Amino acid sequence: MTNEKKLTLAEQNRLRTTEKVIEALETLKKGKDPITIKSVSEKANISRKTIYNRPDLKAMIEETQSLQSDLNSPKKEKRKPKGSSQAEQIRRLREKNKQLVEEKKMILEQNMLLTKDITKLENRLTDLEERLFSQASLKVVNISPKK
Repeated sequence: MTNEKKLTLAEQNRLRTTEKVIEALETLKKGKDPITIKSVSEKANISRKTIYNRPDLKAMIEETQSLQSDLNSPKKEKRKPKGSSQAEQIRRLREKNKQLVEEKKMILEQNMLLTKDITKLENRLTDLEERLFSQASLKVVNISPKK
């Protein structure tokens, strides 16, 4: 208390606010409620604006949130076996994906073969057109005797 008398009124208020936030965080850690700036401000009886204006308080809350989420994450992993239907759905989708990839490969191969056939037919058509024009330019003389 002797140290507090040496501090200015603003510094004393700052310390009390910090202590209130620490106590609120300790209380919220024990409970199941999520730790948010709103919940901390309500527990500590201070405004949210105070927390936002004080980076040290905001950092304490964010650190506690991070620790809380780290502690809760293993519980979520234990729940995954209950989501076996989701795992089954993922497995089916992967199989379907493999099947579609194989179908795509087959279609691409067919496309390549059809493209080759089209090229051959186009070349043949060009060749036939050239023959036709060369024949048309020739004058055909009727050799058969006239009656």
